[in-house]
Amino acid sequence: MSRYFYYHIVLVSLLNLMLFVPHILIRYRYQGAVTSMALAVVIGTAMTFMYTYIMGKFPGLGMPEILDKFLPKMVVKPIMVFMAAMWIIGPSIALVSYAVLINRFINPDTSPVMVLILLSGVCIYAATRSTLTLAFLVEMGMLINFPIILFILLKAVRSDAINWDAIRTVANYWTQMPNLQSVGAASYIFTGYVSFAIYNRLMPPNIRIRHRWIIPISGSAILLLTFFVPIGFHGTEAVENYLYVWSVTADSLMMNYGFIERVIFMFLIMYLNLTLIYTASGWHQAIEFLKALSNSYKPSVDDVPMKRNGFIYSTVIALLTVIYLYYVNEKTTFAISGYWLSFRMFIEIGTVVTMFIFARKGTNSS
Repeated sequence: MSRYFYYHIVLVSLLNLMLFVPHILIRYRYQGAVTSMALAVVIGTAMTFMYTYIMGKFPGLGMPEILDKFLPKMVVKPIMVFMAAMWIIGPSIALVSYAVLINRFINPDTSPVMVLILLSGVCIYAATRSTLTLAFLVEMGMLINFPIILFILLKAVRSDAINWDAIRTVANYWTQMPNLQSVGAASYIFTGYVSFAIYNRLMPPNIRIRHRWIIPISGSAILLLTFFVPIGFHGTEAVENYLYVWSVTADSLMMNYGFIERVIFMFLIMYLNLTLIYTASGWHQAIEFLKALSNSYKPSVDDVPMKRNGFIYSTVIALLTVIYLYYVNEKTTFAISGYWLSFRMFIEIGTVVTMFIFARKGTNSS
């Protein structure tokens, strides 16, 4: 069962390529992005290790049940609303960004709002499945998409079009002090562990998350690819001109495998799958936090079919996402994403530290 933990880690770390994380890091390439990534690896690894320790102390329990054990109801309910909001914002930004990408790279004649409505419909259906079903969905998605994405990343690294002098030029700025936005963006690579705020309900007692040493190594590798590969393709200055820099980078790659020639189409299809899976999983967790507001709520990992309030919550979330895209432009979304990534980092640190205190308290009392 511990493999499900790594599926969520890899899912979020790969998804960052499609979001605004690369552009934020590249924007600060001369102002501490390199050292920010190093600091983010330390922070992300520490938080991940602490969180696995915490959830090991509460097998079969999600965050709502854990908080109920240590805090009064009047304190728990506002926390549930806040955590639901956090799980709505991140996946919704990803879905909005992908709707714009489809409009930009695949079908410019289609309204991004219409694309988002279609994508939201898929996510509503998936998010209202049981927690166990979502876990299987994440597993299937990773097993299908990860090898192809890894192939594309390796092809990019081995491409003759990479200018290694440009990469070395930016790497020489490792002496610059880190900055908050870069650290917040880079630490997003590791944020998949927080999915176990709900998915820990699937974990049986006495389970151990093995091979955790892989996390900092794989996280560092993905961060380096995220940051340096686009610089190698587009140069130290031109790289900042692209908002969705990895989509443009994928469009710079070619393959000679039958009918597959332009990598961009395969790249976008793979990331469409990841975006839908991530959004469905995130919305599902938001729904579970909102359902925990009810005094009669009883958590279930295989609740089939989901009760009516789950469909109501997911529909409201989808409507808010569509309304957001209709009224907010890309520039504002990018600014919001930068602030949200930094804010998210502090919230996760605070959450992990608080849960760690509860885990220690529970251990001492037993």
